[in-house]
Amino acid sequence: MKKARSAMKSPETAAAVDHRSGLDFQEDSDPTPVVFIMGAGVVGTALAARLVRAGVPVAGLHGRQAELSDAASAISGVLASSGDIPDILNSSDVVIISVRDERIKEVVERLVREKRLGKNQILLHTSGANASGDILAAGRAHVKALGTLHPLVSFADPRLAVEGMRTVAFGLEGDPAAVRVAGKLVALMGARSVVLESKNLALYHAGAVMVSNYVVALADLGRSLLVEAGVPADQALPALIPLMTSVVQNLAQVGLPGALTGPVERGDVSSVERHLDILKKRAPQTVDLYKLIGRDVLRIALQKNRLDADAVARLETLFGGRAS
Repeated sequence: MKKARSAMKSPETAAAVDHRSGLDFQEDSDPTPVVFIMGAGVVGTALAARLVRAGVPVAGLHGRQAELSDAASAISGVLASSGDIPDILNSSDVVIISVRDERIKEVVERLVREKRLGKNQILLHTSGANASGDILAAGRAHVKALGTLHPLVSFADPRLAVEGMRTVAFGLEGDPAAVRVAGKLVALMGARSVVLESKNLALYHAGAVMVSNYVVALADLGRSLLVEAGVPADQALPALIPLMTSVVQNLAQVGLPGALTGPVERGDVSSVERHLDILKKRAPQTVDLYKLIGRDVLRIALQKNRLDADAVARLETLFGGRAS
């Protein structure tokens, strides 16, 4: 087993009550659990670092590759390992599996095979698309409870993700005991809990993917249109970033439907007509998407403003369907 250096940082928060989720985790009645994380990727590293900064003891961080484990240790300040799983996992209160979805079952089966799990432990995973009762099923008979602890945030760099975790929501699912412990960890990190039923997890994750991954695709599409319009390729995305940032700020400050702006929100039919005309000529592959999203934009616009009935009818015709 290869080990890296260990360090502990002072806690940033002692909050143990998450009023936003409706869950109550009293610090004096519920001791802070000791955590072990299986997975030294971006999610596992960022989670370990945030837990440590929140004063949660993280006993270890285990990865398949020594170089990744070393990097994770340097970022998180947690003792990291690769190869053989350290014995400290056996005595940890919570084991969090933070690997790619297709490897979760493999890791659970290894923990069971090597007799690493105990009846007093909580076993969690960080996938948002898989119910814990399904993907952690092999560990059911060996632990106290199974659950999901899914950070609702886009991870691209672990160092950036560490700070972002203070403001994100975590999707929680699973056995009551697992949800309670997961919720306590979230509260200690100063983050928000969203409790879900297992049958709704995939739908929740689909919504998350559309907001995160699809925004990237829309940014790429918008960039391509700006380039087609003559904006230099290296300037197109930087020109769009402030616009995208302002939309997110509007959503945070005024919510929905108030954050919506633009020609549809104003009932400006002529602008939409010009958009569709030029898209048909210069970017025909985008027309169907423009119409599809346009119908939803019109629906939101009608929630915000009372638009002229004629304008609404013309917009519905242009978008090829009713807004409701």
